[in-house]
Amino acid sequence: MGHRALVAYERPDGRYDRGYAQWGATDLSLRHRITAETPFAGGGRNGRAKGTNERDERWRPAVDPTPQATALTFEDAVLFDYRTFEAFFVVSLSWDVTAYLPLWFGTTIDANSDAGALVEVYDEADTRDARRWFRATRAVVRDMVGEEVLDAADAIDYLDSRVTEWAGDRREVVFTR
Repeated sequence: MGHRALVAYERPDGRYDRGYAQWGATDLSLRHRITAETPFAGGGRNGRAKGTNERDERWRPAVDPTPQATALTFEDAVLFDYRTFEAFFVVSLSWDVTAYLPLWFGTTIDANSDAGALVEVYDEADTRDARRWFRATRAVVRDMVGEEVLDAADAIDYLDSRVTEWAGDRREVVFTR
């Protein structure tokens, strides 16, 4: 399955090209590996070829150089299935890379998959702590929806406010709905 990540590269026109990295969320290392010299974060050998015992020794970049989507507004770049990706990176024109943890606000399996927030994270330990806090908070909210104390819209509003409060001034938060 991989530790999937999306990478939004800022363009000179203020829009973004969004790329995919199968193992990009692993220890958030893309944050340090994407540079002007290595725009697709270097790479490595692929390992075993699918369905064979032979090695696939082709070098592959960490971020697929063919974008999934191009010329997106920032608002469109951050719309994706928050259940599927473990990290989101934004690369500025000056090659500053910001790492975000996608937090899905869904309280039921059929809830809107792009409702959530991107919370800035700094390293693997910070990511683990943020994920643990959010999972516990969302579990309580899910129980409240299951007991019909909150409806889905109120649950999203509540999670929105809790994430805002938790993040405070320490980190950037980008909300989607």
